[in-house]
Amino acid sequence: MPALTRKIRYVMWALNGYIGKTISLDIPQKVTVLITYYHPARMEHIEPQIRNILKCSFVDKLIISNHNPDVRIEDRIKIKDRRLVFINQNVKRGCGYRWLIANELDPEYLIVVDDDILLFPGQLAKLFKHLVNEPEIPHGMAGFRYLENGELEFHEKENRHVDFLCEIYAVTRNHLRRYMELKSLVAKSDGLIEMIDSAADFMVISQTGSHDPKIHYVGRPFKSSTFNQAGVAVHKEENFGDSLWEVGRALNDVRIQQNGQTIDIVPV
Repeated sequence: MPALTRKIRYVMWALNGYIGKTISLDIPQKVTVLITYYHPARMEHIEPQIRNILKCSFVDKLIISNHNPDVRIEDRIKIKDRRLVFINQNVKRGCGYRWLIANELDPEYLIVVDDDILLFPGQLAKLFKHLVNEPEIPHGMAGFRYLENGELEFHEKENRHVDFLCEIYAVTRNHLRRYMELKSLVAKSDGLIEMIDSAADFMVISQTGSHDPKIHYVGRPFKSSTFNQAGVAVHKEENFGDSLWEVGRALNDVRIQQNGQTIDIVPV
């Protein structure tokens, strides 16, 4: 996206958080939204990000979990809303810790958003309806398919099944419970636990449904300029690919033990 186009779209998105209309749905279900922050560069857009999500009347709670104790995240926010809840970790945490938080919250419906994804309220509404209409599987806006050669192929702006979701995860209470179960089965060693908690949690949550998760085109995706920045983005960290391979093998082993089938995550 050209720099000027990105700047214009960012201004429109930020303004929408202040002057945009409230979005409602014709369904009784409510959803909890969870965002976790760690790097200060990702916190620069936290105020409009929160404001846009709170434009959704179907959002029952918005949980902001600060995984960087060196930063007082509340000082960056000037929003008063009963639905907004802050959780501060007293030690630095990886992105996978968000699922432990979610499990403790125990919501019926949950949407977990990466901190570099800048959503418009209407996009959140459409995604939530997909979850309510098909609660058997996790849903998102982007994801990966594993190719026969073992490489990951990224997909977004389309409607299809994927092997793994990324960036945003719409799940149910049952998916959260299955995540905790799968993690305990997969985590055969401290090394695997660290891989899941630091980077590969998206692989585990994506395998918690009755079948493969789905991505949906709910409007043009918009991301922070740091989404691909080394030193900020998790997927740019050294050995990221190795972590995926190891966790994928462990997930395959679990599926074989449970029903004799692989999930085609990695070549066997």
